Amino acid sequence: MTCRNWFVVCLQSFQKTKYANIVTQIELKLRYKFRLILDETYSYGVLGRTGRGLTEHANVDPLLVDMIVGSLASHLCAGGGFCAGSADIVEHQRISSSSYTYSAALPAMLATMASETVMMLQENPELLVTLRDNTKALRAQLDPRSEYVRCTGAVENPALLLVLKNEVISARRLGVEEQEQVLQEIVDEALAQGVLITRLKGMPAALGVATRDQGWAARPALKICASGALSKKEIEKAGTVIRHAVAKVVGKRK
Repeated sequence: MTCRNWFVVCLQSFQKTKYANIVTQIELKLRYKFRLILDETYSYGVLGRTGRGLTEHANVDPLLVDMIVGSLASHLCAGGGFCAGSADIVEHQRISSSSYTYSAALPAMLATMASETVMMLQENPELLVTLRDNTKALRAQLDPRSEYVRCTGAVENPALLLVLKNEVISARRLGVEEQEQVLQEIVDEALAQGVLITRLKGMPAALGVATRDQGWAARPALKICASGALSKKEIEKAGTVIRHAVAKVVGKRK
């Protein structure tokens, strides 16, 4: 009799800004007896009532996930990463991972940064409320009000991705390179008006790999991050500036 161990890794995609259906994943895990590893890099610190991530957001017991991992360099503005699970799993990950042998310890400054950020979230839950309100306000200025772009991904995600609408791409016959050029012009126009945004950047294609073998590639998009440090008036003004920059750049292309 052959015994196999099956692992399913569940990632929160920053390029798609969508979240996994963790409830369904857990139901499948319990039915088919596999281990579930959840990457919370882009959900920990912003999702859930207290920022504990996708499990809190979906109101599921985190103990049903075998391993929760994530980077501390995203929403916590630090460095390194974390692994949460049973004592046996964490001990194995700490001692047996390649970073234990080939990497240096996290600098004290970055470790303190992560620790202090988590403490701030615990002591000031209103920070997340403000962030969610600002995310909604920013999205409202962009997605339903622009005739040229739409916002992809989860509504709760403070990292918004704006892609050109399909009809805009078809009408102007824009290829991938042309879309990237248009989006960069929008970035430049917004910056000239005092609002800093960027384009979504992905990994370049591997050398010597044919186009048909390159696999999935992210769609050209603008990346806009909402901030809880701004007032609602400031975030709405920023959204208006971005929307006008889109209209100015795309509107002049025939």
